[in-house]
Amino acid sequence: MTLEILSQKKKIESTYPPLVFVHGAGGGAWYFEFFLAYFAEKGFDSYALSLRGHGKSDGKELICTYGLDDYLDDVKRAVDQLDEKPILIGHSMGGAIVQKYLSMHQEDLHSIVLLASAEAGGIDEDSHLGLFFSDAKSFLRKIREAHPNEHLTLEKIMNEHIFSYRFSHDELKDIRKKLTKESNKVKKDLLKPFMTGHEIINIPVYVIGSYGDQIVTPDKIKKTAQAFNEEPIFIKDCCHFMTIDPDWKVAADAIYKCLEKK
Repeated sequence: MTLEILSQKKKIESTYPPLVFVHGAGGGAWYFEFFLAYFAEKGFDSYALSLRGHGKSDGKELICTYGLDDYLDDVKRAVDQLDEKPILIGHSMGGAIVQKYLSMHQEDLHSIVLLASAEAGGIDEDSHLGLFFSDAKSFLRKIREAHPNEHLTLEKIMNEHIFSYRFSHDELKDIRKKLTKESNKVKKDLLKPFMTGHEIINIPVYVIGSYGDQIVTPDKIKKTAQAFNEEPIFIKDCCHFMTIDPDWKVAADAIYKCLEKK
């Protein structure tokens, strides 16, 4: 199975390890294009893969047969192609994959970044993210209940609460065309713990969220950070899809601030 891997080589000399970006449900390597260019300018060789059945990778016709272990294998294939240990950066569902990778192949990694990540211990099916995956109608109802004084159409919810009001109508239309159907099997896997809970973590772990994220809310970010005995890092305003948010650079800056310390 051929996997799409986008890359940008570093533009300046540095000793930074490479970055490997892992996308979330329905996404693809395409939504890290801004990040690839940004981090190449900072001195990182940067890679983003499309998991099987996503983006321009093979396997769309079998998407509903894939589980989290299949996606883990895709990431391992990408990591194994590198000459040195990378920093693995997972967004949303990608954060679950990165946590599972950490549990099984910590020795392969330099460090990890969990960006608006699925929460440690498995997704709460009644949370915004859990409902977003499993029950779209209940998710929309929950959003409406949180804003009882607003008349929220589906388009407005998509624009202001899932993505961002800063996207234009045409930008949203283009983004939604790129999104891929997600596996029902993997949605069930995401409700289970990604790690055993007995791992001894010997590499840096950074947990980053946004106060503007209404899918992985700040309380879930705090829970994940606590699981790794880390302090969560919060940015303002960016929506859940922070890698393509009009203010995406705020998220990229937050990652870079963590990585440049090491």
